[in-house]
Amino acid sequence: MMRAAAWLASLVAAALAGAALAQGTRPGAAPGIDENRREVRQMMEVFDIIRHAEGMLGTMRSEMIRATMRASEMPEPVATAVVDEILMPNFRARSGELVAEMMEPYVLNFTISDLKALRAFFGSPLGQKWLRTIPVARTQGEQAGLAWGQRVFQDSVDRHADELRARGLKF
Repeated sequence: MMRAAAWLASLVAAALAGAALAQGTRPGAAPGIDENRREVRQMMEVFDIIRHAEGMLGTMRSEMIRATMRASEMPEPVATAVVDEILMPNFRARSGELVAEMMEPYVLNFTISDLKALRAFFGSPLGQKWLRTIPVARTQGEQAGLAWGQRVFQDSVDRHADELRARGLKF
């Protein structure tokens, strides 16, 4: 039971650390990286890194609960208590490490001038509008995509009804 959950936690931690080392994200890995880190720290709210890290911790918690249930055949409330009382305190205590790891893609993929320009943009009225609008626009785009998928599915079923019935499908 605990071995599976601990294994999952170790796997997640190792994957994060391995990815960071493979990308050369250790302090001083490249000239200007520390300056980039300072700039990204100033933009953490814009990039919503804290909320993303919290979401990732929630996902990890859910996976650990499922792994604990599978490994031990215990009911969900018991597995949840095990994860919440034993494993999650360490994850929460070390969440700063996760935030630091999640900052690295911005540190590595943008120059200091890029980061300063992004901060200026997101501080502008248009940048603020972008930040307010993007969640709504993303949701609208997802809804449009789902509606399109339903239309194309129905069209495909209508076009191939005989063939689908011949294969035993009922629509």
